[in-house]
Amino acid sequence: MKGIFELKGQVNRLCVALCALVMVFTLSGCFDFVEQIDLKPNGSGHIAATLNLSKSKTKVSSLMKMKSIKGIQIPTQAEIEKEIRAAVQLLKQTKGISNVQYQTDFTNFIVNISCDFSQIESLNAFSDILANRFKTKISNSNRYYYNAQTNIFERKFVASNTWKAKFNQLGSDNTAQFADAFYTQIIRFEKPLASQENSKAKVAGNKRGVLLKLLFTDLVYGKSTLANKITLTK
Repeated sequence: MKGIFELKGQVNRLCVALCALVMVFTLSGCFDFVEQIDLKPNGSGHIAATLNLSKSKTKVSSLMKMKSIKGIQIPTQAEIEKEIRAAVQLLKQTKGISNVQYQTDFTNFIVNISCDFSQIESLNAFSDILANRFKTKISNSNRYYYNAQTNIFERKFVASNTWKAKFNQLGSDNTAQFADAFYTQIIRFEKPLASQENSKAKVAGNKRGVLLKLLFTDLVYGKSTLANKITLTK
């Protein structure tokens, strides 16, 4: 019972600190979020998620020197490191997730978290944990599916109206700063692709990978989607 209360305390502290971090992230505007997935034929694989704010590092550095913004306390570098470690610890406790690693670069403001997953359900768990802990759930539905018999890998994605409403509350002056913010997904396979259905995705020359780079604002407003259905050769 004591362990349960300690874990809840970790989560509460994590949410408070990360809410402040997201305030810094929001005001900085320009960023890149890169998701790289390597999928094996049996449905296991590796994922690495990177948040890169280096394009706004001068502004982010200035914001982090402030004690608070709009009444929200800005965490120190040490506090951010502590809470990221707490998020990593939650991942380590998740069934089907192993080899959890993380790196932080507070000179260029880059955070990377990666792990191995044993099955597609564990990949979904990884995405859910990061989205919930970092308060960045931009979709009402974000799910991965893989069928080893049919060789079909699918991602379903439905943009969140809540995120759209919150984004609009920033005002046009602030939302305009996101013109150079991107969400990039790279998926690599051991088998060549037979087909893929996202019109904005690019297939690698060797047919074993798919690149999808989208404007963050297009995702928020539903102009683009991360949804895709990829069929591999048998």
